Amino acid sequence: MKKLVSLFIIAVFFSSCQEDLQTNNPGFQGLKDDVLWRSNDTRAYVSPSGALTIEAQTEYENVTLNTSSISVGKYVLGTTNAANLASYSSSFNDVSMEYATEPVPGQVYSVSLVNTGSGYTSDCDLQTNNQYVCDSAHNTTGGSGSGLTVAIVTNAAGLVTSVVRVVARGNGYLPGDIVTVTSGNLNCKIRVENVQNSNGEIEITAYDNVNQTVTGKFKFNAVNTNNNPFAEPIVNFQYGEFYKIPIYPSL
Repeated sequence: MKKLVSLFIIAVFFSSCQEDLQTNNPGFQGLKDDVLWRSNDTRAYVSPSGALTIEAQTEYENVTLNTSSISVGKYVLGTTNAANLASYSSSFNDVSMEYATEPVPGQVYSVSLVNTGSGYTSDCDLQTNNQYVCDSAHNTTGGSGSGLTVAIVTNAAGLVTSVVRVVARGNGYLPGDIVTVTSGNLNCKIRVENVQNSNGEIEITAYDNVNQTVTGKFKFNAVNTNNNPFAEPIVNFQYGEFYKIPIYPSL
């Protein structure tokens, strides 16, 4: 019962925040390390190549979101694609802290299928509720790290059709690493997209070309990039939203 009450309170809180965000048009907010963070001023810019930059500021803090395009869709952070990036900086009493979703070594957060391979068997069964239940996992070899295991699904011919989940995240991997799923004919390849300490996504849900505004969501983990000993190693933003942010002439 206590858990249900807590979930209800959280749902009401975020519903209230979302309504407040849309009332205070434009708006930019999220939970920074589980504390509400809201900008005082937010502006967006689109480069000649079509890349989007959103800058949200308070008196001492700044959040910047970058995507490779203004098009509606999701943009994965912490990968080798430097055009998709989130950063946070702050300056209190002349102490500067800087964070960014840069590619760093660590435990694997997400992967993508590169080559289906052949001769593999599934680790998971699809249930009637369209959820996978997995009772085993495959080891991997290669890349910068070790210890990564994944649960896969195959078709009747033994071709891997999807990587359902990362079972053991391993350590020491880099975004962009290509690893081989063991067993089968040792020819199924997957790519490490990002790692646990540096990941996230920016989702553009609406782009108003007439009124020149952009709306969407974001979440990310970002690592300390200026090695400040007084800063935490990671900053976390979740439940982030930006609503009808005005687009200004390109920087």
